[in-house]
Amino acid sequence: MRPRLTYSNVVATIALFIALGGASYAALKLPRNSVGARQLKKNAVTGAKIKKSVVTGAKVKDQSLTGQDIDLATVGTVPSAQTANSIVPPEPVHLVGNPGEPGFENGSSNASFKGSITLAPVGYYKDREGTVHLQGYANVDVGPSFVSVFTLPPGYRPAATGIARVFEQQKDLITYIGGDGRVMAREVGGAALEGISFRAES
Repeated sequence: MRPRLTYSNVVATIALFIALGGASYAALKLPRNSVGARQLKKNAVTGAKIKKSVVTGAKVKDQSLTGQDIDLATVGTVPSAQTANSIVPPEPVHLVGNPGEPGFENGSSNASFKGSITLAPVGYYKDREGTVHLQGYANVDVGPSFVSVFTLPPGYRPAATGIARVFEQQKDLITYIGGDGRVMAREVGGAALEGISFRAES
């Protein structure tokens, strides 16, 4: 007997057709270059889906990576980091009294020994940052007024106001470097210059 055609039979037949047609469509190969950014859902491409060693530096946004993104243990020697080894070292010490260097003034001289301690000769140098450093201990026979030990050349002098060293125990001014470069002392017996440093401004 011919089955009766009912509404439910029609709906079931249409649903079956759609299901079969969808499966057939899904089985079809997509055309080349047919899927673009618009067809991809947000976060659809995960790290596991990216082929190894295909993302180049050109694909990474400039200045977007931080130290937390990089395993420093895997980073080799960076060529630009070697510039630290090529920095020009500080200039050699200019020794007062040597040929071509400032001479001692007012009878001053190097004090080679202070008791049993060997002392460095009087001199000065400038480091990479432009700071002038003095060294040594000078024999100076002075009284209550200042006497110049030697004069720093232009380029190694402090600001016009000069700088001073204070003897901590007596709070007595014993060494003064003027803006004109004169290294002045007021200590009977000698002038300790070791450790004096200042920014060169003239």
